[in-house]
Amino acid sequence: MSIIQIPSSNDTLVIAAEFSKLTHAEVFDYWINPELLCRWCPQEAEIDARVGGQYHLSWLQMNWHLRGQYTRFEPGKQLAFTWKWDHDEEGITVREVMIVFEPLPGRGTKLVLTHGPYAVSADDQEVRIEHHLAGWQHFIPRLQLLVEAS
Repeated sequence: MSIIQIPSSNDTLVIAAEFSKLTHAEVFDYWINPELLCRWCPQEAEIDARVGGQYHLSWLQMNWHLRGQYTRFEPGKQLAFTWKWDHDEEGITVREVMIVFEPLPGRGTKLVLTHGPYAVSADDQEVRIEHHLAGWQHFIPRLQLLVEAS
């Protein structure tokens, strides 16, 4: 189980992962149902799962808070949301995450996640690789392990 970084321009980060045991609708639920989401990602989640709805993810031990708004919400197909950490400096670009859930033959799902935009500055490219790519490489395999074990 792993995720693959798909080559992209420096203004985006694109990764793909496969889930052999879950349908695209089931994988989608792990992103929007607070009880399921907290099993692999944040310690706490408040989610208003609809276009225009807000979310707030918390890692209390580190005092990290991620907030945003859903900009696209097609159950089992696509999910997009803005991305802003409370601890980011003022003026930091609000980023967007777009996830496409594609059915695989049989019961599986391919997830393609795009995160951006990023500036070409060294600081923003560090965020892209050292923070966001590293974060997705940590959390997506946790989700894969969780669902493949069930």
